[in-house]
Formats: sequence, C-alpha cells, structure tokens
Amino acid sequence: MHMASTVFIAVGLLASLSSVAQASNTRQIVLPNSQLIHCHSAECSQLWKPVDSKGTAFYPAQVLTDLVNGEIVGLTAVYDKSVSTMEIRDAFNSFYGKWQLTSPDDTSKTKLWLWRVEPEQIVIQLSERDDGIKQVIYLKIGTFSSHVRSVHIQEDKDCR
Repeated sequence: MHMASTVFIAVGLLASLSSVAQASNTRQIVLPNSQLIHCHSAECSQLWKPVDSKGTAFYPAQVLTDLVNGEIVGLTAVYDKSVSTMEIRDAFNSFYGKWQLTSPDDTSKTKLWLWRVEPEQIVIQLSERDDGIKQVIYLKIGTFSSHVRSVHIQEDKDCR
C-alpha cells in the first residue's frame, strides 16, 4: 500500500511540474520543467508553466527522477513512437536553441542531440532508440560526488 501511494504521489507531482513547448500549430510536446533540477524543497511542485490550450498536448509516457540527499540531480523523460524526434528537438530549441551543442539537419541520421544550458547549470540529452522510443535526460552540472547518493539502496524482496 505504501509503495502504491508513493507511486501515485510521484506521478501526480511530475504531471504538475511540466512545461509545454509548442512544436507546431496543433501539436504541443510537453517537456519536464528544467527548474526541477537543483530543487531541494517540496515547494518545487509549484514550478510549472501554464499549458497553452491550443492544439493537442503530448506528454512523456514515463518520467523518472534522480535524487541525491533530497536534491533532484537528474530527470529522465521517455516519449513513445508517436512523437517524432524532430518535434521534441524543436520544442527544446524553442527554449534552449542557443545552447544546442550538436546541430544536425532534419534529414540527418543522427539520433543524439545535446544542450548545455549554463544559466541553469544543466545539460540535456535527447536520443532515439532503435525501437523508435525517444529519451530525454536532464542532469545538473556538478562534481561526481554531487551525483552519488551517500547511502545506497540495498536490494531486498521489496525492491526488485
């Protein structure tokens, strides 16, 4: 029961923490809010941008967070095959275009794009797997020790 309520709370929190980027006139790709990275407080649940009611919103199918000592240091969003890589890339470029490190054209076979957003001290990676699933990873810029938990989770029968 505790695990189910934790999952429910996490899903609700992450759904409310999304920002939206408009990829075209009718489709909007919902991006996780980059302001979550470095967050230490329960008040982070208020960090979201209003959703534009125009068009259809496409949310990530899954969102995972990495916490170290109560700070969100990483976030992974997974989009299904129905969302194109170019739509996600265009959504990121609407916010972070000047920080894009790689710049393949739309016909490129490249399946990896990177942004290093110095003002927010984050890096973002967009990649497409061979099965068409798209994965976005946000990581804070920091030292190795700032990304490693001080206490590691021990595997047991409840944690598989």
